[in-house]
Amino acid sequence: MEEIVFLNASQFLLILARLLAMFLTAPLFTGKMVPIRWRALFAFLTALLLASHQTPESAYFQERLTWTDPGFLAAFGGEVFFGLAMGTAALFLFAALRIAGTAAAYLGGISFPVDGGLSNDAAPITASFFYLLGIAAVFLSGGHLLILDAVLQSFTAYPAGCVPEIPKIAQELPTLFFLGFQIGVQMALPILTVILTAQIGLAILNRVFPQLDVFAMAFP
Repeated sequence: MEEIVFLNASQFLLILARLLAMFLTAPLFTGKMVPIRWRALFAFLTALLLASHQTPESAYFQERLTWTDPGFLAAFGGEVFFGLAMGTAALFLFAALRIAGTAAAYLGGISFPVDGGLSNDAAPITASFFYLLGIAAVFLSGGHLLILDAVLQSFTAYPAGCVPEIPKIAQELPTLFFLGFQIGVQMALPILTVILTAQIGLAILNRVFPQLDVFAMAFP
C-alpha cells in the first residue's frame, strides 16, 4: 500500500514539474498581470486532474523507491527541462509580435520605451500593442484551449518520467527562434513599407519646398 501511495505521489510531482515549468515561461501565463502564486495554483490543480488519469510508473527508479533515487532525480530534471522547452517554444512564436512592433517603431521614430503591459520589460508602444493584440486574438479564437490541449497531448506522447532526450529537445530551440524572427519580420513588412514610403515622400517635399517644416508634418 505504501509503495502505491509513493508511486502516485512521485507521478504527481513529475506532472507538476512539467506543468509548473511550462506555466512559468509560456507567454499567456507570464507577466505582471498574472502573479506567480496564481500560476503555481493553476499548475497544481491541473496536475491533480491529470494525475488521476495517469498510470504510475516505476521504470525510472534505478535503485530504490525513494525521492533521492538518481533515476527519479533525472526524470524530475527532464520534466522541468521539457516544460521549459514547451513554454519557450510558445514564447518564441509570440516574440514575433514584439519583433514586428519593435521594427515598426524604430523605423517610424517612436521607439522610446514604455511600460510593457503584460510583459515584464519596457518596449516601444507598437511592440506592446502588437503583443496585447496577439494575446487578445489567441483568447478570442480559443487558442488558449489549443495550448492546453497540446499540454495534455504531451502527456499522451511522453508520459511523466518518459520525456525525450534533452539534446534532442535543445536541437529544436534554434529552429523555433529562427521561425519566430522570420514571422516577426514578415508581419512588420507591410508597416515598414508604409512608413518608408511616407518618409520618402516627406524627403521629396523637403527638397521641393525647402521652406516647408517637414518635421512638424512628420511628428504626428
